[in-house]
Amino acid sequence: METLLNNGVIAVFGIIIAAVATFIGYYIGRAAERSANRQKYAEKHDKYLRETLLRDEKVERLTNSVNRLNELNSRYLAFMIKVPTVAQRLNGTLNYREIVSSVIQLVHDIISTHHAELYILDRSDNLLKPASLNDNKDQEQISYAIGEGLIGMAAMERMIKPSEHIQKASPNEMNMARSNPQYSMAVPVVFKDMLLGVIGIGAIKNPAGNENVLMKMIADIAAVALLNRTMLSEAKQKANTDPLTGLHNRNYFQQMSLTFVEKAIREGTPISIFLFDIDNFKHYNDTNGHDAGDRLLIELSQLVDGITRKNTVLARYGGEEFIVILPGISRENALVYAERVRETISTHSFPYREKQPKGCISVSGGVASFPFDGDTLDKVIQLADRSLYKAKTNGKNRVILHESYHLFKREEDIHEKPLRSIAQPSP
Repeated sequence: METLLNNGVIAVFGIIIAAVATFIGYYIGRAAERSANRQKYAEKHDKYLRETLLRDEKVERLTNSVNRLNELNSRYLAFMIKVPTVAQRLNGTLNYREIVSSVIQLVHDIISTHHAELYILDRSDNLLKPASLNDNKDQEQISYAIGEGLIGMAAMERMIKPSEHIQKASPNEMNMARSNPQYSMAVPVVFKDMLLGVIGIGAIKNPAGNENVLMKMIADIAAVALLNRTMLSEAKQKANTDPLTGLHNRNYFQQMSLTFVEKAIREGTPISIFLFDIDNFKHYNDTNGHDAGDRLLIELSQLVDGITRKNTVLARYGGEEFIVILPGISRENALVYAERVRETISTHSFPYREKQPKGCISVSGGVASFPFDGDTLDKVIQLADRSLYKAKTNGKNRVILHESYHLFKREEDIHEKPLRSIAQPSP
């Protein structure tokens, strides 16, 4: 009996243990199943997130590409619209400031940058000088030699130079380029390998990637405009320059006379005329030869030009005759200048001077002023010529100031004296 009871207890405990084990196994299985489901869900969620992020990145890249294409299209469209107008304006002007202004404005219209500058090559000293329209004289203007700085490097290599080039350059080039840190790009202005200048571009906002192409086209337009100006200016200079002496010619003198007279009338200021020619020039030519005579004209022209103010016009008026128009200068001060010219010439050691009748190269001249002596510039020139004729007849190597008419002198008596032709050789 006791044995049976013990066996029953053991059986109950076994059943209980089996039930508990089954229950625990069930819950462990459910927990594992829930964990596996959570892991699958997490993996699925992570995959979804990754796919979403990749899709968003693709959308962003496509959006950026579309924006860049729109920006490119906008820039090309702006370029196509603006270029014909700019090109027409540039081809129709010789005004240097207008050319510079148009080129810089075109850069700002096409390239989004805070600063742009056009540097022009000055062939007299081989420096690239800023063509800035800023009238602030206190602002420092930096010039660059060929090969110096980002601007000079673009000029030397005839290639567009971005600022990133600095980091690939030699230490010497890096030092030079850092002297011009405000530019992110330098674009040479070249026509058939002839360097005319360089365009400096500041930091570019929202670069679209086509800046090099657009700037190359702008530089080509600038090159044509600058070359046209240079060629037309040279042609105009030749038309207004005496080929032997390099002074202004009679045509230029007449053009400037109109400008000076208009200004004198407007401002109520005088204009003085100094007309002079070389004494005994025919004797000099006959004695020393025409080549020596040409060299005398050249040397004398350079001598007088060196003591003449830049706001005046010194011109070869014909043969051995010269004329100076002195705007804003009174007749008395004009006489002082004329005497200085005469004395400078007479004391200068020209070749063969000792063979001349006076033992030197001398000039005779006349001075008259507008409107004091005449109400037109033509009359003033005639009066200066009459005074020159008087200086010749009174012994040469002298300057005579025109004497204004007195009340007791009759004007018709004055006109009875013959006028010597301006272009007629001096006696």
